[in-house]
Amino acid sequence: MASLVSVDGDSEGSKNMRVLVVRASFSSLGGAERELLTALREWGNRWDVTVATLSLPTESAELAKGLNVNWVKPNVDIELPQGGLTEITGKASKVASRAWENLEGLTEAISNSDVIHISVCRGSLEILPLIPEGIGIHYHCLEPPRWLYEDVLHRHIDGRNKRPPWMTRLLFRKQKKDDMKLVKQLLSRPGTAISGNSHHVQSNLGKFYNLSVNPNLKNGEPPERDSIGRAMGPTVLMHVVDLNDWPKDVDQAETNAQLPLEPDSPYVVTVGRLGWVKGAWETLQSLKGTGLGLAQVGGGDAADKSKLEAEAKRLNVPLWLMPRLDQSSLRKLIRGSVAMVSHAHGEPFGLTPIEAMAVGTPALFVDEGGFHYTMSNSNSGRLLPRPPLGANSENKKMAAWHSAYVEAQNSESRSKWAEAGRRHVEGSFTMETQAIALENLLQDCIEMCK
Repeated sequence: MASLVSVDGDSEGSKNMRVLVVRASFSSLGGAERELLTALREWGNRWDVTVATLSLPTESAELAKGLNVNWVKPNVDIELPQGGLTEITGKASKVASRAWENLEGLTEAISNSDVIHISVCRGSLEILPLIPEGIGIHYHCLEPPRWLYEDVLHRHIDGRNKRPPWMTRLLFRKQKKDDMKLVKQLLSRPGTAISGNSHHVQSNLGKFYNLSVNPNLKNGEPPERDSIGRAMGPTVLMHVVDLNDWPKDVDQAETNAQLPLEPDSPYVVTVGRLGWVKGAWETLQSLKGTGLGLAQVGGGDAADKSKLEAEAKRLNVPLWLMPRLDQSSLRKLIRGSVAMVSHAHGEPFGLTPIEAMAVGTPALFVDEGGFHYTMSNSNSGRLLPRPPLGANSENKKMAAWHSAYVEAQNSESRSKWAEAGRRHVEGSFTMETQAIALENLLQDCIEMCK
């Protein structure tokens, strides 16, 4: 059983375009889920929006309160199975397909839509067979499923492989084949488009799905198409932040916010659930001998926490491990830090430097993946090379990080970076900027179906 639920909120702006937004699950409530729930604040006031999902747990539902959208969802959340046998058999994809088929109200929501926006997630693209041809579809592939195409999620927190690489390839072969098949089916239809959330992801889409890539396409620029309207390659739709969540000045809520752990010495912040992919291990190593500690936000498995704590003790680096924080607490932690830092591996986009710049905190990030595109031309913070594991301060790349930590504590540098960073965010990463870019893509998909 499912219900079509109207969420409180006043309608503003043009409501001519009827958009069905599809995301299989909001259960993990990571950066992608939070960004989508944030973007829906703007989308719901521009268009007639319905969101279809198989899972909207309590914490996510709290963030969704006040959105001017309708929801098509089960009365009881559907969690897709995981585990070794599941990966080998592709069971999660089968469960998702059946769940979409049985979701009450979905057929009506699809038929009442002018265009469909699918957000990448395990189980999202399985809705495709239920969408009749002749309806435009935009697939926002924020990142191709990384567990299928990269090894960074198959490593322990210190970088060691969790299993032999051949075994990983075997485990995920069925899911990878199914994913490639669905993307091929999607792009065989006129009036569809696929986009990454950065030019880095656009490049990966080309590599993983054997698509031609035009790196000169701008944010929201429609893809090149063949004579019958099929997309010839991926384009780009970038993430954004709601500047109301990241005010330039401290507000009362931030002043009153309580942190689960109060750092008692100068520190930098890194955000993301513990794991090799988010680079916390390397960030910790980069702090050796600097006098700075590390505040990590996002939680993690007990075993990973223990390993990181042991490494911090060995390096004599203060460490504060924190769960997810509410918005005011997170702002307080970031604003009080020396810098926001990340050594993440192949980060698809990276909201954290944008968030740091918005509140005037120096952003020091590895010059890889989406970070390169997020921070280039910002004139704020530093993009830095990745030192080899175990490098000491005499290593040229590690020395660059140590120099950046010193610069981030200089009041003149901080002031200059804060001014330029806020201007960079306000110019390129606002809610309105993204909504305009997405509308360009959705209108193009609609036109190609006429």
